[in-house]
Amino acid sequence: MMHRMKTFLHLTIALLSFTLCNAQENFFYKNRTFGSEALFNPISEILNSSFDILQLDGHNRNILDLPYNKGFTNVLRNMRDPFGPISRYGWGNFLADQVFPIHLTKKDAQWWPNYQLHLIGGGMTYRRLREWYGVHNLPNPTAFAIGTMATVVFLNESVENGAYQGDNIDPIADLFIFDPGGIILFSFDGVSRFFSEELNLSDWSLQPSFTASPFALHNNGQYFSMKWKLPFSDHWHLFYYFGMNGLIGVSYKLDDGSALSLGGGLRGKQLVVVDQTTNKQTLDLVWNVGAFYDKENSLMASLFISGLTDYTASLNLYPGMIDIGGFTPGLWIVLARQGKLLMGISTVWTPGIGFKTQ
Repeated sequence: MMHRMKTFLHLTIALLSFTLCNAQENFFYKNRTFGSEALFNPISEILNSSFDILQLDGHNRNILDLPYNKGFTNVLRNMRDPFGPISRYGWGNFLADQVFPIHLTKKDAQWWPNYQLHLIGGGMTYRRLREWYGVHNLPNPTAFAIGTMATVVFLNESVENGAYQGDNIDPIADLFIFDPGGIILFSFDGVSRFFSEELNLSDWSLQPSFTASPFALHNNGQYFSMKWKLPFSDHWHLFYYFGMNGLIGVSYKLDDGSALSLGGGLRGKQLVVVDQTTNKQTLDLVWNVGAFYDKENSLMASLFISGLTDYTASLNLYPGMIDIGGFTPGLWIVLARQGKLLMGISTVWTPGIGFKTQ
């Protein structure tokens, strides 16, 4: 088992080394000083992506109080011997649930987030990090981007694992297939150009902020948007927004390069375990609608209303929407449970500061 595992890793590393040499142009990071792109950096990426699961209703948002040791240990145990957990889960079930788009029911279609969040979203994030490190003149952008992605995805899997101990095939599919697959895919300029120019793929993540009393991470989450221009119009686009949300709608591009988008759909409310012996999970979903304003595909403002209890409504204004004597912070406000309000302010280089009404 270990010999086959090492062989697989060596082949993956060799393929990565070959394909990474193809990455040349910048497609997903233009060093814009406004909107969601202004807030993008490795720290915001870790807070938005690694702790993405904290968005679910009732989840513990104190990142100092999470069972990291148990999560790290269990993810590593499953990675060291992936064939054992897969065999006990069933190779047919693993391939149909996690790898190939065969099962279409909500409780069995774990492949759906694997493709859109790990392969496409994760691949785009790797490329964007590489471009960010290059723009900021780090000596080896590829190495820094891979290191950051390794931190992001392993921490993400460990936080999602929580205190659970036992077989967990979800990180096996993500860490061995879809995460490296995304890096390889988006290392090719042709692929990145298609997603950037034809589908307008962008990162529209939230503005992660910390509250002091109690200490917690709020308003975090990694999200992506795509806009495909309809063939009969220069202004109208089919719009898709995805992450913990899945919204479909339309987008209208204005003459100045900005755009207004509106979508409706579903979002994750809580994780539900559908098989205790294998820790197979699915998401309980609730309704959700969103409205967006962006400038050159950098998100300037968003408004969500949903069936969540913790975040019933949320408004995010990104840098560039408000100018106070040349200072352009990001602002956000959330209507939480029992009518309480959360609000915060974010800046370009540091996580935001949040406040909670009593």
